[in-house]
Parts: sequence; C-alpha cells; structure tokens
Amino acid sequence: MENASASRGLDVVTAVMLGVISVATALGAWQSAIWTSSADQYLDDAADARAVSVNQAVIADYSRRLDLESTVNARRYSELAAVSEAEQAIVYEFRVQSELGRASAGLAEAWEEWSASGFSDSENPIDDPLYRAETSKSTDSYGYVSTTLAVAADERRGQSAILAQAALVQALALFLFGIAAANRQLRVRASVMGFGAAAFIVGLALAATAF
Repeated sequence: MENASASRGLDVVTAVMLGVISVATALGAWQSAIWTSSADQYLDDAADARAVSVNQAVIADYSRRLDLESTVNARRYSELAAVSEAEQAIVYEFRVQSELGRASAGLAEAWEEWSASGFSDSENPIDDPLYRAETSKSTDSYGYVSTTLAVAADERRGQSAILAQAALVQALALFLFGIAAANRQLRVRASVMGFGAAAFIVGLALAATAF
C-alpha cells in the first residue's frame, strides 16, 4: 500500500510539474516572440531614421554650399558698393540683400555683424558653431534616433535569445519528468524527478535574467 500511495503521489507531482513547466515554457516562448517582433520593429524604424538622416545630411550640405556662395557674393558686392558711385552702390547693395535673401534663416543678421567687424576671419558666420549646429541638428537628431533604436533592437534580441536558451533547459526538464512518469521504480523515479526539478529551477533562473 505504501508503494502504491507513494507511486500515486509521484504521479500527481509529475502531472502537476509537467503542467507547470509546459505553462512556463509557453509563456517564455510568447514573451520571446514579442521581443523578437519588437526588435524587428526597432530595426525597421532605425533604418527609416538612418535614411532620413542621410537625406537631411545631403540637404544640409547643399544648404551650406548655397550659404557659402551667398556670403562670398554678398561680401564682394558690399566691397564694390563701398568704392562705387552712389547710383551704382545702390545696385550693389540690392545685390547684397538679394544674395542674403536666399541664404538660410538667421544668416543675414550674422552676415551684417560680420560686415560691421570688417569681415574678420574670426567672425565669419559660416564658421560659427551655432550656425553649424543649426544646419546639422536635423541630421544629428535622426542619426541619434537610428543608433538608439539599433541598440534597443540588439538588447531585445539578446533578451529573446536568453528566453530561447531557457526554453531548452525547460525542455530538458519536461523530458526528465516524462521519463520519470514512465519509470515504476520509485527511487529511480524520484531521482529523475529531482533532476527535472533542478533543471526547471535553472530554467526559471535563466529566464529571469532576461528581464
């Protein structure tokens, strides 16, 4: 009777553990799938941000080229206006304003300060850090977003990989409990179940490191 009771008790424990391990494995696989999907979405968004960053870099470079051309031409017309007759000087001043009018926002004011300084090399608005930051902010922002999303995707994939490893350990636990259920020798059965329980705990501990 004792053997029958013990065997029945082990049957119950085995059935419960098989169910618990199956649920834990299924939850891990579900979470792994969510993280994998999240990583894929991050990578797609990172690629989009990188494409926009490249596009913005081209636009910013083109804008800086136009600004450089405008400031050089405006300086030349300003210098010509300074040595020309009044009527011709008016024409040159108009050309100065026309060149500055097609430059980036805020550059005209900076150019006026540069002109007032006698076109000092240290005051050139094209070399001003604020101007450079303004023209490159969009490119840098999208580049930062792309890098951040790529890092987040790697982290998510790493978490998903850990859960996949934990699932392998849980599969081993299921295998051991399955073997135990087929064995009628109580000592052997209890030993195998002990190994299965240890594998289950290890799997849970490994899965916990992913969070």
